[in-house]
Amino acid sequence: MRIAQVLIGSLVLFQSVSLYAESAKQCLKYWNEPVVQFELLKDTQCPHVWEDNFNPHGKKVVEKIGFNLKNNNWMSAGICSHIKYKKNNYYIYWADMKHNKTDLIMIFNDNAAFSYSREIDRTKISDSGYTDKDVLDVNLSCAKVGSDSDLISVLNSYILKETNIKNIYKYQIADWFK
Repeated sequence: MRIAQVLIGSLVLFQSVSLYAESAKQCLKYWNEPVVQFELLKDTQCPHVWEDNFNPHGKKVVEKIGFNLKNNNWMSAGICSHIKYKKNNYYIYWADMKHNKTDLIMIFNDNAAFSYSREIDRTKISDSGYTDKDVLDVNLSCAKVGSDSDLISVLNSYILKETNIKNIYKYQIADWFK
């Protein structure tokens, strides 16, 4: 009986690893979408992702990635970058988890939302830990809700032009500041 349980557990683990790898592969495809020119407008106050009045598409994306919106570890400044592209308004929202620095980089508008999430790959950190200057590998995930063909290109363009992030699959503390 014990062997059957181990076999079933191994099969479930193998299936979940396969699904994650496919998800990360798709995220990397998204990261390679074309860069576009956009207009960066004044930052705006926006609700936190855990608040009831946050963008409903954004909430769906967060849940799709697998985050609990009621988790007490969320941190966010409550500020969104406001972008105009092809006469459409987009908002970029950042949040991270206090306990492990997993971040969430989201773009949303009235019709759709898309998000990358980067969890530090702790298996690749030495026993001595890491410093603010270390660039670390991440376990990348992403999700998309709604329909807007420009959403991902606008987010990628913002990340590349307005932050220190050059590779979405790498992490450095405070890399969203230029």
